[in-house]
Amino acid sequence: MAAIPEVKKLATKFADQGLVVVGASLDAEPNVKAFKAKSGIQYALLAGSQPLAIAFNAQLFPALFLVGKDGKVIWKGEIEDKELVGKIEAALR
Repeated sequence: MAAIPEVKKLATKFADQGLVVVGASLDAEPNVKAFKAKSGIQYALLAGSQPLAIAFNAQLFPALFLVGKDGKVIWKGEIEDKELVGKIEAALR
């Protein structure tokens, strides 16, 4: 929840350069839809994402991943990571 404002900023800042933000939740779809509407999130949110969590080896949520154009995970970490913006910029080149 605390990371949502920063994720929104990044999604907006880099949207024109091709960044696609997808959030994931382990909650059921009706709950995720209600939360998305209430929070004003504009990016995609996946509901019931346990298979996704397993595939990306996410130990907890929120989890943040940068996936390159080739579909490979190029970065995994925290939204507060000081290197995040640089990693996003490099990935979008």
